Amino acid sequence: MARLVFVAALSLANLALAQTIQDGTAEATEENVAPAVETVEADAASSGIDYFPYESSQLTTEVITNLTNYNLSNVDLFDFSDAETAVEKRTARVCKTHPSDRTWPIRPIWDIFNILLGGALVEGVPTAAPCYSDWPQYNEAKCASITSQWQTPQYQLSQPLGIQYYAFEGVSCLPPTLTRTGAKCTLGGMPSYVVKATNVAQIQLAVNFARNLNLRLIVKNKGHDFKAKSTGAGALSIWTNALQGIQYLGSTYTHGPSGYRGPAFKVGAGVQALPLYQAADKLGLHIVGGNTRTVGIGGGYIAGGGHSPLLSMHGMAADQVLSMEVVLPNGRFVSVDEQKYPDLFFALRGGGGSTWGIVTSLVIRAYPKKAVSTLSYSFGVNANVSAETFWKGVDAVFAKFPEYADKGMYSYWSISCFFDCSFSMAPQWGNDMTSTAMKTLSNTLFSELSTMGITVSDAVYKDYDGVLKGIEGTWSAESEQTGVWNFNTGSRLFPRSNWEDPTKFAAQSAALRQAVEKAGLMLGYNMKAAKNPTLNQTNAVNPAWRETVLHALLGATWSQEATPADIAAANKNLVEMMQPWRDASPGAGAYLNEADINEPNWQQAFYGSNYDYLYQLKQKYDPWGLLWAPTAVGSEDWYVTGQIAYYPTQNGKLCPK
Repeated sequence: MARLVFVAALSLANLALAQTIQDGTAEATEENVAPAVETVEADAASSGIDYFPYESSQLTTEVITNLTNYNLSNVDLFDFSDAETAVEKRTARVCKTHPSDRTWPIRPIWDIFNILLGGALVEGVPTAAPCYSDWPQYNEAKCASITSQWQTPQYQLSQPLGIQYYAFEGVSCLPPTLTRTGAKCTLGGMPSYVVKATNVAQIQLAVNFARNLNLRLIVKNKGHDFKAKSTGAGALSIWTNALQGIQYLGSTYTHGPSGYRGPAFKVGAGVQALPLYQAADKLGLHIVGGNTRTVGIGGGYIAGGGHSPLLSMHGMAADQVLSMEVVLPNGRFVSVDEQKYPDLFFALRGGGGSTWGIVTSLVIRAYPKKAVSTLSYSFGVNANVSAETFWKGVDAVFAKFPEYADKGMYSYWSISCFFDCSFSMAPQWGNDMTSTAMKTLSNTLFSELSTMGITVSDAVYKDYDGVLKGIEGTWSAESEQTGVWNFNTGSRLFPRSNWEDPTKFAAQSAALRQAVEKAGLMLGYNMKAAKNPTLNQTNAVNPAWRETVLHALLGATWSQEATPADIAAANKNLVEMMQPWRDASPGAGAYLNEADINEPNWQQAFYGSNYDYLYQLKQKYDPWGLLWAPTAVGSEDWYVTGQIAYYPTQNGKLCPK
């Protein structure tokens, strides 16, 4: 049965004086008030898949009713919403309550909230505060330790306010040696409070509390986002990193709603990619996931679509999802699949993170483990290879992209033109392919390059028994640098049709060359989102993914002393440099998880023809605008105050337009 709370918030004016417990008046403390949670049976999930232990701890109607039965006032601070209230809220939006407002909850309200959460509330303090003497946390030794770990993903994801990329938060507080000379430390675009969620009830309480008090609400899993979506000034943050669990459902698992039968895993939202790969590998299986070890599979990665070394074999990561457990903006905890909330199931798979609800776990299918081979090589301009010859060689590589993708391959490459231009394949990844087969395939390309006078002398072939060893042997843990703020990235998905028309192919090549010669560096992935008839691929993934064989990225960079005006100018230049790419791929799009926050017509670029439907669903499931993030569906209805063109940060109040 439930451990039910025998306290409720009084009116905001009176709460500072007393909290009513049953028939008397006393100060509410952890000693006389229990967390607001009920333990439900694990097999109560409507998905037919047992809840993880943290999902069995829920905020239910019975918990709320118990508060009411004890004649407690203002239980509605923590109560669920209904459709009638939702309609009223949609027509009466105002700025989200900010700490500078008179209506900001007073400290006793936060104390009550923390008691109901079971002590899970963390007050927002910048991670680097110990480096600044005007913060009470100042400690030189601790600052040195923080600075030494700052650019490692494991450190950032372990911190309540840690994120991977700080540029669009506002660069409010970084270690002094990693930020501008003389910089100060402020909370800036970071949240005022964080709920360190270890169960579903805490998430539901946070959702209800934020919605009922008109607080800005943000969600952070691992904080991997170029656009700092998991930040927001004055926000309440739900931190899902602790939602751990990996359960193998068996080789003959049958998923009723989809009809799928085969290996599958139930995965907690906070699980990183590497532990999941390891669990699958031990069972002779593969999981469709990214090439970055520390990304949370169940966070923004799948919500944004998710590309993978297995993409050309099995489809997008979002395609692999069979069901999800989700806390909705109204506070309810529901199971979502093809039959239960099918429209939400559509949106949650590719329709963007921090938009639809808070996913606590998901069920994804797995595949038999297959061997992997990789190839790395490079070539460039030198005394024997002119710039024009080099670019002909690059075109020869590009020309193979449809063939390589159709063979289930995944190629990660770069072109550097800071000095003489050079091309680096690092690596080409062959699924279910030996190095012998890779050599045979590559000989044709290398022969073509040789006839141009381009010699590839550094080709390195490697064999791995599967995805896990392939990732460990290709992308080292040390290569994941985070905690930085000196760059911005734009991207484009180029359609296969550009390879089927010589004129379009030439225009595309010219656009790519022009951009990298200006910017100095570009990255690219050759892959396709494979059709997979064993999956439900009707989802919100950008339709441009279904047509692409090239995901290309271009960056803008700036120095550690760059001012906001400098950053804005660099970002504006990036938008302009990217325009030839858009012109060479009309009607295509960009990968929303790795794209420019200033992307023109982002609704079409990130969501394509799905956008109008997704916008309707946003109004249906979140009429309050509770969940908001830059470039998320419906984000055009709101704005952050105090921003400058081309450098939007999260350091300001969130207000309706």
